[in-house]
Parts: sequence; structure tokens; C-alpha cells
Amino acid sequence: MRMEKILININNLDEIKEYKEIGITNFLFAVKDLAVGYETFPLNVIPKDSYLLLNRVMDAQAIEIVRLLKDELLTFKGIVFEDLGIYNLFKDEDIELIWFQNHFGTNTSSINYYLDHGCESAILSNEITKEEIIDIVNNVHKPVILTVLGRNQIMYSRRTLLSNFNKYNNLDDFNDMTLDVNNNECVFKAHEDKFGTIVYNNEYFNYLPIVKELNDNNIKYYYVYNLDLKPSELKEILEGKPFGDTGFLNKKTVYKMSEYTDR
Repeated sequence: MRMEKILININNLDEIKEYKEIGITNFLFAVKDLAVGYETFPLNVIPKDSYLLLNRVMDAQAIEIVRLLKDELLTFKGIVFEDLGIYNLFKDEDIELIWFQNHFGTNTSSINYYLDHGCESAILSNEITKEEIIDIVNNVHKPVILTVLGRNQIMYSRRTLLSNFNKYNNLDDFNDMTLDVNNNECVFKAHEDKFGTIVYNNEYFNYLPIVKELNDNNIKYYYVYNLDLKPSELKEILEGKPFGDTGFLNKKTVYKMSEYTDR
């Protein structure tokens, strides 16, 4: 995997220089007040050759903010979006539009619909198996993006769940929380801001080992979703240092309790 095919989110502007030194040149910036679950930045500090992340659940007020910023947003390299209101605003514009609904990029038909209707690319779901990833990559109409390293987003709610929990239990306010389930059998990280609550798996998943099995011609970028790793740590992982787990690569997502055959 070539470093120039990696897309990585930025947590600190100082990281850009370090990433460029190891050959990474494609950057994703979460936009202040229009993104959740990431470190966010105002538009005036984001380099113009970067991709913008707009992944909030948009209400009418947020869509109006985007509409007012539309001309400025169009000066950047591309927009990674979740809410379909963003899609409707930009689908006919001359900008790279990348569809990224966390739990929906699971099949070729859905992905090709967006690729055929105004989107330059799409980011695959992290919740599908290796065989499903290979099948999608082999059958898409345009090159897609695969997240090869990150923490899986379990859920995003517009509700302020941690604040409600603190209030109900008479606790001090806090925006981050570790959730232990079944005596540490499952551990999750929860983060809240004014736009809602996101829950992540505590462990990073690592899909780098399957890259060599994919049709690289149909991959636009290999996306690294970095929450808290230093550039030096990422360099070691990208060069092959064992890290993380296999996520959903070898197990299908369970959609309903009846799918548990051993119960």
C-alpha cells in the first residue's frame, strides 16, 4: 500500500508536517459546528487542498449554515458527508462529493446509486466481512474508500446521553466516559458535545492485512481514522507493527437475536 493513497483525519495542525514526511498527503478536516466525533477546525485554518467532513445530523438551522457557507465550501478539494441534506445541496456542483453514512455502505447497489448520482466516491462500512469488502470493491462503478484503521462507531445520537445520565445519577458533568459491559467483556468509549453523543468501540480495528487482496484500481483511498495515535505510532503500524483487532472481517454483523444459532 502506497502512502500517497492514504487519507487521514487531522487532530492537530502540527501533524500535517509529520505526515508529509512519511509520504501521507491526503487530509480530512472535520468542520467546526458541522461535524461530530472528531477534532474540529474553522474553515479559515484548513488548507484548500483538503477534504472537509460534514457528518452531523443536520436540522434546518444547520442546513441553512451550510447553504450560507456553500461558496466557501466549494473552494476545497471535496466534501465527505452523512446527511442527505448535504448531498442535495452539492450533488450538482463541481466538487468531489463522498458519501459516508457509517452503517449504510454495506452493499454494491447502495454504493453504486450514489456513485451514479453525483458522488465521486463512497466510504465502505466497517461492519462487513472481508469477503463482502472484496465483492463490493470488485463491482463498484468508481473507486471507493476503505477504512483500514480506526475505532468502530457503534452509534451516534442527537441526544445528550451523558448529560442525561449525569443528571439522573446526580453526578458532575463530564463529556467522556468508558462503558464496561459484562465485566469488561465489551468496552466502549462515549463522547458528548452540544450536537449529541457518539459511542465507539474501545479497540482499534486493523484491516491493513487485507489490502494486498483488494483490487487497488478500485480503491480511491485507504482511510485512517485516528482518534489518539501519534504520527510516529501510526508510521510503525502502517509499516506492519501488529496492532488492533480484526473487527468484522471474519464475523458477520448480527441484525436480530434470532440469528444467534447457539441460543
